[in-house]
Amino acid sequence: MNQASKRTFACPVHKTAFVDGLFCPSCNREFPEAHGIPILINEANSVFLTSDYLTEHAYGGASSYAGSLDNKTGLRKIYRRVMCYLSESAPEKEFSVNDAVEKILSSMPGAEILVIGSGDTSIQGNATYTDVAFGAHVHCIADAHDLPFPDRSFDACIAVAVLEHVASPYRCVDEIMRILRPGGYVYAETPFMQPVHMGAYDFTRFTYLGHRRLFRYFEEICSGISAGPGTSAGQILRYALASFSDKPSLKKWLKLAGLVSTLPFRWLDKISCSNESAYDSASGFYFFGTLRQEPISDRQLLGYFRGG
Repeated sequence: MNQASKRTFACPVHKTAFVDGLFCPSCNREFPEAHGIPILINEANSVFLTSDYLTEHAYGGASSYAGSLDNKTGLRKIYRRVMCYLSESAPEKEFSVNDAVEKILSSMPGAEILVIGSGDTSIQGNATYTDVAFGAHVHCIADAHDLPFPDRSFDACIAVAVLEHVASPYRCVDEIMRILRPGGYVYAETPFMQPVHMGAYDFTRFTYLGHRRLFRYFEEICSGISAGPGTSAGQILRYALASFSDKPSLKKWLKLAGLVSTLPFRWLDKISCSNESAYDSASGFYFFGTLRQEPISDRQLLGYFRGG
């Protein structure tokens, strides 16, 4: 087993810690590994199957989740790299995952951090990385609907661009609460005004207030816009241009043309995001907070509204 063996895993069905390898006596089942990475999925509550990960060239259940294992070469590889570079070009965020991790570690230097949907992400500190696809830092394949860790295993949890891709975000946040220790931290970024991405694996969007309600069992440290209306406008126009064809060979060039032509839009965020009205059409929101015993009520929730 890889370095993830240092982490105590649990059955994703019963949530009890494994004692002997990856065997669950309640399931009477040995969970498998692929590429030295445990595959810990509760298939009853997941769109993924364990068998998706056991073939020689499996990416992890869906081609949309190819990630760092993408085997494109030549012009296709160049095209993908250009698209990724242009997509990630954006103004500096007012608060980011790195800021959250810095605050967590400043108050709790030895914090154990769970990163959900990690891909190739690497953060400071003692982190455990999970995803539904193989990646450079992934310690185990896990579906956020059933995290394969015992109760109160972590001091913090990070979920960036994750909760739009799960069938039940409220169940996933319940799982985050289960694995956090009292007063544990959560940091999440989730989209609002964004077109569909990752195909069939895209389910949900949240307004600012809806996102706050998702984390109603957390005391807010800070929250706000992760990407503003300029980014939203650019994304929608880019996808509108791409909608002029369903032919993959033409569509990819339409996407590239749309991405290049709308690059200036996202820099408008530097102007608009200081205004309350930006919350009405932002591309996405972030939330950073600590676990509390009682939830905020829906009546209280209305007092958190931000918008024009």
